[in-house]
Amino acid sequence: MIPPNQKKVDELIQLDLGYIPDVSVDDYRLTINGLVDNPLVLTYQDIVNMAKDKVIDDFHCVTGWTKESAEWEGVLTKNIIAQVKPDKNAKYVLVGSYDGYTTNVGIDFFIKDNSILAIKYGGETLSREHGYPLRLVISDKYAYKSAKWVKVITFLDKEELGYWEKRGYSNGADPFKEERYA
Repeated sequence: MIPPNQKKVDELIQLDLGYIPDVSVDDYRLTINGLVDNPLVLTYQDIVNMAKDKVIDDFHCVTGWTKESAEWEGVLTKNIIAQVKPDKNAKYVLVGSYDGYTTNVGIDFFIKDNSILAIKYGGETLSREHGYPLRLVISDKYAYKSAKWVKVITFLDKEELGYWEKRGYSNGADPFKEERYA
């Protein structure tokens, strides 16, 4: 079901901050830190070795489009959580990207069955434009919560607003409630 005031598109539309980082898989590192018992630094190959999950879900952009049944492959975020073991006080997740972008989400959405750290879209390795080498996908939120080029994931006890949230976008970002702006 498409949320109110959204239109169906056949392909993902490319949106970014005007800069697409060129991240080498040889140099790529994903740092997972903050309020966790087991901080991790993963290489791209580490993630590829763990990538056995698939999510097929609608993907909604705050600009008014929805890609139905978008197919993402990678590592479910709940599987990352199982490895890093967040502290009981960790209530929020702040995600930082190689282009300087940040976004946040409550840990309850981060661990949902349809939240994934994706390395593939539609059966193909992600393109640079869509987040290669690693993209977070939070299907139940507008796409600005689905950071591209993910570099760091930090578990926090207090909410820290991300790039668009600091600029007036809704922190809730629920497409079905049309939570576009704060």
